[in-house]
Amino acid sequence: MARTLIVVDMQVDFCPGGKLAVAGGDEIVEPINRMMADFDHVILTQDWHPANHSSFADNHPGAMPFSLTQMPYGPQVLWPAHCVIGTPGAQFHPGLNVD
Repeated sequence: MARTLIVVDMQVDFCPGGKLAVAGGDEIVEPINRMMADFDHVILTQDWHPANHSSFADNHPGAMPFSLTQMPYGPQVLWPAHCVIGTPGAQFHPGLNVD
């Protein structure tokens, strides 16, 4: 039976200094790199948004990041623009082994 490791959104914008940084997010890069060798398959997911994404505060005049707005499906947190297609923040963390 093949074993698969799924690495979710290990991207620049989610690490310290990024647009939607998670404190210490970069501290898991090396453990992930070490784990990869133990799996038959490694799948990397990537958060990937157009610049005009409706969940970005910038696209709601006067709205602040982390405020709420009402959408047809219910309340929505308005995020800072992050992981925008084609930007450096959308790239995988540079220390991640993605060969």
